[in-house]
Amino acid sequence: MYKDWAIISKVFPRPIDLMQQLLKRVFEQTIQAYLETLLARAESQSALAFLRVLGLAHQETRRLVEDLQKFDAETITPAVVVLETARRSGNNPQGLLDMPGDAQTASAQFSRSRSRKNLARTDRGGDAAIDDDDDMDDEDAARERLGEARSGVSSAVAIAVLIGRSEGDNAGVGLLHGFLNRCCDDLFESYTAGGNYMSTEQAHLKEAFRQILVPFVRARSERQGPSRSKALLGMLSSVTGSTSSGNAGAAGSTDAGGATAAGGAASEAEGIINPQTARMMLQVHAEAIARAIELESEATAADAVAALTGQLVSTLGDEYVFPALEDVLEALQDLRQEPDVHTFDVVRVANIVVRLLQVHFQRAVVPYLGNGNYIYRDAVAEKNQLMSRVEMNLNLITN
Repeated sequence: MYKDWAIISKVFPRPIDLMQQLLKRVFEQTIQAYLETLLARAESQSALAFLRVLGLAHQETRRLVEDLQKFDAETITPAVVVLETARRSGNNPQGLLDMPGDAQTASAQFSRSRSRKNLARTDRGGDAAIDDDDDMDDEDAARERLGEARSGVSSAVAIAVLIGRSEGDNAGVGLLHGFLNRCCDDLFESYTAGGNYMSTEQAHLKEAFRQILVPFVRARSERQGPSRSKALLGMLSSVTGSTSSGNAGAAGSTDAGGATAAGGAASEAEGIINPQTARMMLQVHAEAIARAIELESEATAADAVAALTGQLVSTLGDEYVFPALEDVLEALQDLRQEPDVHTFDVVRVANIVVRLLQVHFQRAVVPYLGNGNYIYRDAVAEKNQLMSRVEMNLNLITN
């Protein structure tokens, strides 16, 4: 990149325009073609593979943009400032950028020294006059070193180096900063705009939760008689079919926890809730939140996190914890049979699940919702409502 810019800055009168066109072609042709091929291949495998590749591609593209922005702020923009200053002062801009390493080092050291002086002056306040004298000494030393490093450098170049971009509102921001951000946004717009990403993410999350709950729902339906069993098993037909096709979102998100998940299958085979199942759901949800933060803009990230959290709370309560508690209540109300001692494990596990949800909410959800806004209040209220309902059901069982 440095060699390309060195050639462009010497040959063309307005190198910044040509550099912008070159970067635009790289993003619109090379990167976009590679991204489309990569995502099409991932989508043919599963929805989870598509979402993972989309998130990783966006993350790596952002890193590329940040590297380009750094190169712009450190090399392109200072060079353009030098050329424009020389051009306005009537000097010949050709050759002014061929400063040897000593001159570049001198200007860099001056910029760092001046930044430290400004920070110290802000902190001490009353010593501003003394600091101004020190700054003048630093400027004189920098001018001398620049003169020693390269004889014949015009005063316009020295001024351009000394004024730099270390002060002011746009310190450290190059001329191509906003342009590079737009290139990255345009690259992923077709995948994220109009709720395309969120609809895919929510559909995947719903399917992943259903697959995680397959053993529990099947065991519970079989235990509750033929008629209800047939109805509930009908709800599972699409889930088992999608599992055989390789779209196992929950399994893909929790490969490392396969052993613990297998350990929880024994209890769920009897229709009893298990903490490992709740952990699997929380892991799937945490991965979805990470993608939402990466792919959504700052203005919509909080809404996306709240929507995904609402799915978790609703599924964990209405389709997992509350059905198990209702079964225990029905067993206790049936006076013809002695209550099964194992069913009381549901009380202990329900408490564990609620605590896991609370910890997950504080660590993985709250940091992205902000504090005091309506999104945060609604999410907290929804979570607290679930915990209150669980507590009320536990009180009915134990009293």
